[in-house]
Amino acid sequence: MAMERTVGFSVLGAGRIAGKTVLAARHLAGRGVLRLRAVGARDAGRAADFAAEHGFEASFGSYAEMLADQGTELVYVATPNSLHAAHAKACLLAGKHVLCEKPFATTRREAEEVFALARRLGLFCGEAMWTRFQPAWRAIPGIVATGRIGEPRLVEGSFAVPVSGKARLADPALGGGALLDLGVYPLAFALAMFGEDPEHVSGSAVVTPGGVDDQSSFSLRWSDGRFAALSCSMSAAGGARGRLVGTAGSIELPELVRCETLRVVRHPGEVLETLRFPFPCNGYEYEFEAAAKAVLAGLPECAEAPQSATLAALGAMDSLRASWGVRFPADA
Repeated sequence: MAMERTVGFSVLGAGRIAGKTVLAARHLAGRGVLRLRAVGARDAGRAADFAAEHGFEASFGSYAEMLADQGTELVYVATPNSLHAAHAKACLLAGKHVLCEKPFATTRREAEEVFALARRLGLFCGEAMWTRFQPAWRAIPGIVATGRIGEPRLVEGSFAVPVSGKARLADPALGGGALLDLGVYPLAFALAMFGEDPEHVSGSAVVTPGGVDDQSSFSLRWSDGRFAALSCSMSAAGGARGRLVGTAGSIELPELVRCETLRVVRHPGEVLETLRFPFPCNGYEYEFEAAAKAVLAGLPECAEAPQSATLAALGAMDSLRASWGVRFPADA
């Protein structure tokens, strides 16, 4: 699908996440999909340096200044978790479309308020859950339809990376902990495979003295008996893996997050096929292009990552955190 015009793309926040993902925006700018319009940060010097490094047309030393920019159409929110909902609202109230980094908010209630505002204003608003947009994830239903793994009954997923030393992740006031940053990926995988309506969610966690979850295991059960067994850790070093298990075999994701390879395996271990989906850039290009297309089409959300999926994931995480005694300011 050719783009009818480029979309003025701006970034709110000039930290590590933005520096990583914006490489994909640069790739799309080279293809005529996005126009790299502006960077907004709390420090004017940092914003200017970021804009110069990545080829943006303008920079602003405050978020409010950037949101007043007439050339900005779509804002990618890349600030800490606890600020996502407030910053998404600010973008919408300024008349800008929003693609907000995951987790979209720290609670389901926050996300519901943001989505309601977007609907009222007639603006696009979605979560940058980049894995949902990747071709490998999108290919799985077609593989299932071939019948080679039988009837899907179980999802397994884990994400463990030693990042507990990051101050942001240790602070409940910033929406810290492993679940919202890491566990959200296997959770999104399970919801994408089996649907957004599990009848039961439960789990167990190790909670730090500072009040965030360090690692956890959790499960989801659907009314027809399908089940997801998931885990995450910000102190262990195991990477990210996923598997969709059926009655005759499985689809294996050796890398759940940066997913460029799938294996179709027949029980008890015969690899039937290995499928590769190499990224043109770094994998974030898919979500940015989908958001730009939705903006141009006047759509309220992306089909790949609907608002309902965001709400389902946040609702499950709300329930888990409540059972663990992990509370954020937005829970008040």
